[in-house]
Amino acid sequence: MIYGSEKDRLERVIQGLRSSGWTISSAAETSHNDPTIGIPENYEQYFDDEGTLARDLPFEWGHGMPSRIQVEFARKDLCATLDLSADEGDGRILADRSGQSDVCRLIKAFATLEGLGYIAEGDFAYTNSSGWSDVHERQTGSVQAVFWNSQAHLDCFDNEGTLIDDLPLQWAGDPDVIAAALRETGLMIEIPEISEMAFYVVPEEEDGA
Repeated sequence: MIYGSEKDRLERVIQGLRSSGWTISSAAETSHNDPTIGIPENYEQYFDDEGTLARDLPFEWGHGMPSRIQVEFARKDLCATLDLSADEGDGRILADRSGQSDVCRLIKAFATLEGLGYIAEGDFAYTNSSGWSDVHERQTGSVQAVFWNSQAHLDCFDNEGTLIDDLPLQWAGDPDVIAAALRETGLMIEIPEISEMAFYVVPEEEDGA
């Protein structure tokens, strides 16, 4: 569930990254191999009195998947822009863009599926096989899951989280339930005819092509 001000949500993202093994500092220290994200010490000054982001908030990062950073911020309806092709660099949380990236829209649809008992995650694993391995470790019996992998994220989104190529979604469960949730994004959805085929989410410019 997404709740609280943008400042509150940023702080929950930081807590979540820290709990998953990221080092959080006031500057990205890239002298070691641990994933690191650097947030300005004075980050509160980027928010107004109501906790709304008033201007873009810069950050630095290193030794971690940039796609993971983008998705973690999207989980809290925050739009992060950073170089998805790099191993380290600078990024920004964009003001006046809360929930507006395609990554944010998809993560919100995934939250609907999570509420129905699905494992539904963006940037879930680097490959499909490792993703399915994780799914089967977390679920027994009838599997309900939807995810895209890290490589698909790097190929299909731009630095601001806009979809630029057809995004394949691995899935198991009821295709009608999955399709209904995905249609919440407003993006075009290609529904597979058989379970061995992936769902595809299509960029807006391809809609109707």
